[in-house]
Amino acid sequence: MTESRQSFFIADGDALVPQSLAKGPWGDTLHGRVFGALCARAVDDYLAADAGLMCARLTVDIFRAATMAPVWVTTRVVRQGRRILVLETRIEQESGPVGEGKAMLLRKSEQPPGELLETPHWDVPTPLELGEPRLTMPGRVAMWDSWLIDDNSANESRLRGGLWMREIHDFVEGETLTPLVRLGATGDIAHPIANSSTEGLGFINSDYTIYLGREPRGEFLGIQPYGHISSFGVAAGQCIVHDLDGPIGFFSAAAIANSMARANS
Repeated sequence: MTESRQSFFIADGDALVPQSLAKGPWGDTLHGRVFGALCARAVDDYLAADAGLMCARLTVDIFRAATMAPVWVTTRVVRQGRRILVLETRIEQESGPVGEGKAMLLRKSEQPPGELLETPHWDVPTPLELGEPRLTMPGRVAMWDSWLIDDNSANESRLRGGLWMREIHDFVEGETLTPLVRLGATGDIAHPIANSSTEGLGFINSDYTIYLGREPRGEFLGIQPYGHISSFGVAAGQCIVHDLDGPIGFFSAAAIANSMARANS
């Protein structure tokens, strides 16, 4: 497996300076995954202060393409009660806001009685059974380790079988990766998995949401395709997210038809 040697950001006072790892596939702009990790990192401060809380939802809105320039992240409490804490996180650059997140933290308690619905079974090999991780971007330092479940299908539909992922770099230099930051960084992958067609990815996502029914364990996250609905160039896609012990929640993404992809095809 790849060893961590770089970071996505370096802290400079209250600013976070992006490094080459943070660059996305659409030119000299930040990758969509860093928005989720930035929001999750801000929420972590509140979780660290109260172990009785659990993040049940994190929604990430991407307003526009963000340049490879410093970002500032601020968080405010929208609602705080005995069993709920709602947070808003704002991501800004010198040019103005580029994204925001909204998190719902709920108080842990006893499980109610009775049998509940279960998610669809996902009987796939584990990363250790799949062997060496796949190179994510040839010619570049790998952003993460990944293992495709259906790596033998046509190039355009490989992601549609789902995959396992493992973060291998610091998000902010010198900071330990937390489970929520790992999830925040991974949530963006629901979009290409759920919203790709047999001819590739014709949509670009405007947001993604992470719903959690339990806290994740370990370093590996498995993304199981769950569903896609679209019409008139507007799409909604969903995946189930797992760790090695089973399902932990859902990733959802809204998307719009990507005219740039069609123009370049």
